[in-house]
Amino acid sequence: MAAINYPAVVHAPHFKIQKSTNRGLEPLSERLYSSREDAVTWASVLREPGDLVLIGEYSVAYYARCVVCGEFSDDERMRFADWTELGQYLTREPGWRWTCEQLVFCPNHRPDEED
Repeated sequence: MAAINYPAVVHAPHFKIQKSTNRGLEPLSERLYSSREDAVTWASVLREPGDLVLIGEYSVAYYARCVVCGEFSDDERMRFADWTELGQYLTREPGWRWTCEQLVFCPNHRPDEED
């Protein structure tokens, strides 16, 4: 097993921008922010006049980065509030692998054996 240098699961507050609609809360941005200040800043940029915007807090985030080298799957440096969302995202990234053990591997560090 490869050394885990960069965990994919980060237990720290992360924030999501949501807006209230007649269907309930919907994401204003798919991105999770690592600070409330960043979320507030982006909410002011993304909101439309009349939007009721809320900042949701999550106690854990899942990073789309290789646990061996720390490389993110793309320049967006995406983080997710749900492990399944991360997996769905990584299916669009050629060569990337995510496991049921909550590990993420880039094409250079992907284990040879399949689950």
